[in-house]
Amino acid sequence: MIKLIVSDLDGTMLLHEERQARREDIDALKEAAAAGMAVAFASGRMHPEIEAVMELFGLRTHSISQNGAYVHTQDGRLVQSSAFDTDLIKELAGAAAGTSLLTVLAAPESYVVKEWNEAAEALKPRLMAPLIAMPDLLEKLGGELVCGKLSYMGELAELKTLQEKLLARYGEIVDAYISDVDCLDVMPRTTSKGTGLQALLGVLGLTPEEAVCFGDSFNDLPMFAATPHSFAMGSAHPDVQAKAARTVPFVADALKWVRAYNAAGSEQAEAR
Repeated sequence: MIKLIVSDLDGTMLLHEERQARREDIDALKEAAAAGMAVAFASGRMHPEIEAVMELFGLRTHSISQNGAYVHTQDGRLVQSSAFDTDLIKELAGAAAGTSLLTVLAAPESYVVKEWNEAAEALKPRLMAPLIAMPDLLEKLGGELVCGKLSYMGELAELKTLQEKLLARYGEIVDAYISDVDCLDVMPRTTSKGTGLQALLGVLGLTPEEAVCFGDSFNDLPMFAATPHSFAMGSAHPDVQAKAARTVPFVADALKWVRAYNAAGSEQAEAR
């Protein structure tokens, strides 16, 4: 039986670059919650942003935020957190120097850039948490400023070039993947949506077979690997779809499969 539903947000529950969702997807998720299934949102966004989505949907959920750097239960209890090593994050914070890319560090409750510019101004409306400029961020990293995730924003070709360089130099200790058409996310290799899902399963006392997850991007792949029940959206890159157990157009379609799967399991149990 599926007892936990885990959904990505942007491109899966939320329309790209919009704070909106299909009514059919929201209703199907609420129906699953009303039927007794636990729900979690897993996102590259930070926990306050996921809470804003909960308000938007009128649904209280568990939260796997910043690609697994933080895991909160639906009552807001923090059950797992992780951050970059100080020396490493200082190096990564300067890795895009000399390019046109915007470097964005994710603190627990705000996004941080070294200086305010046009790129930061353009990014701000897409966020549901504060974006602040901190000229002395390098000095504050590891102390006042803790970073669980780092992103580079800009043109895709330039992001892919930087991705190759980062993986060549730091590939044993970091993961770097394109999470949107203009975003490269970098995480400690020990932190992912997959490790976040595993932590949440442990807290809830569930097995991987009792969870299902939905996603559309490369940062969802570790989550796909953490359960046999994974769904990629039809809009996802073919390489993402190839790693999922199934592909569907929308979340509501995946939840229709979940209902049928659980109904079949109940019938088998009654027959025994």
